[in-house]
Amino acid sequence: MKNQRSKKVSYLAGMALVCLMLFSVTTAQAQEVTTTADTSFVVKGTVSDENGPLPGANVILKGSSVGTASDMDGNFEFPQKLKKGDVLIFSYVGLETQFVTIENQNSASNVTLKLDSGIEEIIVVGKVATKKVYSSKKNKDN
Repeated sequence: MKNQRSKKVSYLAGMALVCLMLFSVTTAQAQEVTTTADTSFVVKGTVSDENGPLPGANVILKGSSVGTASDMDGNFEFPQKLKKGDVLIFSYVGLETQFVTIENQNSASNVTLKLDSGIEEIIVVGKVATKKVYSSKKNKDN
């Protein structure tokens, strides 16, 4: 009985050795690794008009509510990374809105807004504080 058991163990050990040799004979191949480069980038630049930098110009990503405003020197940095093909909308009161398609990080480095020729008139509304009712001195009878 012991002899049969040792024959079975040696047979199984031999089979395991043959399997190990078969797998070790095949050549190992490296897997092809494809890496996708991060194609998004930070976009920053300056917004100006013909007189110089525009503080407070709006910069919004088309189709979203994500945006920023230019600082006192007209500089802006968009708050999220953009990718090629995104469209930024530049706007300022009294100036034409400009759409800029992003091709690279320098696509919007210098945006110049022009005067909106469609505006015919601008009405400035304000509040005047007075302490008493105004009356003309010309119409007073003495």
